[in-house]
Amino acid sequence: MTAATRHRRTDESVPRDRGVSLAELIVTVGIMTLIGTLVMGVAVTVLKTYAGIDARLDNTTQSELGVAASGKVLRTAILPAQLEDTVCAGCSDTAILSATKTAITFYANVGNTTVGPSLVTLKVVADPAHPRTGKLVQDTQPPISSGNGQYRFCDRALPTCVVRSRAIARGLTWPSPGVFTYYDYEGAAITQATLSTATLPRVSSVDVVVTVQTKPGDADFPPRTAVSRIRLPNVEINVLTETGT
Repeated sequence: MTAATRHRRTDESVPRDRGVSLAELIVTVGIMTLIGTLVMGVAVTVLKTYAGIDARLDNTTQSELGVAASGKVLRTAILPAQLEDTVCAGCSDTAILSATKTAITFYANVGNTTVGPSLVTLKVVADPAHPRTGKLVQDTQPPISSGNGQYRFCDRALPTCVVRSRAIARGLTWPSPGVFTYYDYEGAAITQATLSTATLPRVSSVDVVVTVQTKPGDADFPPRTAVSRIRLPNVEINVLTETGT
């Protein structure tokens, strides 16, 4: 056997690299694309699930916070006449000054400064930061001492009048279908859209209904509603007044 023949046989025994064919490359790319699509689909599903849970939790939390915060301040409603040490100049003789389905203004024993009660308003207004939703707002106006055991409240139209405002719930359905329903001391619902002066002293409890949908109009994230009936502390006084007439 010649040297050339031995060399040729040695070369033939070594496998040659054929490279990657076009068909194999296409199959590989297809498999990687399929795997990537599946992974992306799973990731999107997980994100949607977490987003749904977060939205539903936010709806529930906001509605419950709105009811709890409203109830806390409503329970402090007080008649000015119950404060024997001070006298309010120009105050109403009822705990509630005005009441509608979406707003209530009343004297409240909060932020006590030994001067007198605060003037509080709970109201539902449009939320400019979140279009198509509303927010439940608490405005608190402290009393101003007039001296000699008297106090008064400043005119809100004046720039010097101090009114503290805070949002206690956001994402309310808007326009609001109504948040407050009023009941007299016999438990009967007061059906007036705006309570009259004669009706205000008869209010003894208030239903607070807060419906929240932070993603308005999205059927995948339905609204959540929290409800609570709040009894006002002036109910006994109203009963005595009614009985004595």
